[in-house]
Amino acid sequence: MLVDLHCHTLPLSACSALDPLELARLAAERGLGGICLTEHDRAWDADALDALRRAAPIAVFSAAELTTDLGHVLAFGLPAAAFSAEARELAAAAERHGALLYLAHPARDGLLRVTRETVEYFVSVEAANGSDSRLQNIAAAGLAKGFRLPGIGGSDAHTAAEVGRAATRFAAAVSSDGDLLDALRAGAYEAVLLDS
Repeated sequence: MLVDLHCHTLPLSACSALDPLELARLAAERGLGGICLTEHDRAWDADALDALRRAAPIAVFSAAELTTDLGHVLAFGLPAAAFSAEARELAAAAERHGALLYLAHPARDGLLRVTRETVEYFVSVEAANGSDSRLQNIAAAGLAKGFRLPGIGGSDAHTAAEVGRAATRFAAAVSSDGDLLDALRAGAYEAVLLDS
């Protein structure tokens, strides 16, 4: 199952031009089985998320892209009350809640901010980002090899043209946020760049 693990929508991500249902429809048209909403420093309201899931033609998951002192972090399974701009605090919260943290687009600015100590905060990195260059993705995929889990993939979509450029291929189908978290923990997936 192909899931785009990095998507942004209006109104929660002001930098996006994508309506959530439009995103789901475009992703389905482009062969994806699911999308993950990773709004910038925001979490979806449970009722709004349930309504979107009922209307969407594919699976819809929810996570967040958090801005921290070590860069952007994709957080899966972390409640909004535990969001933090301090990577150390975020890692402690992830440990308490059983959440997983991936460093987003780690080669984008050419400077990996993690050290030997802070690298432990993350289970892996985003190894394929549809908005990054070929060289940035090669560097990110190389970084992923040093982590506990494989790297993930996502389009980092903010516009219709960006939807489905990259995704994560799971060995088995996932249908809920709990399933997604279990599949990520199991490491039975791979980051893939897709034709745009």
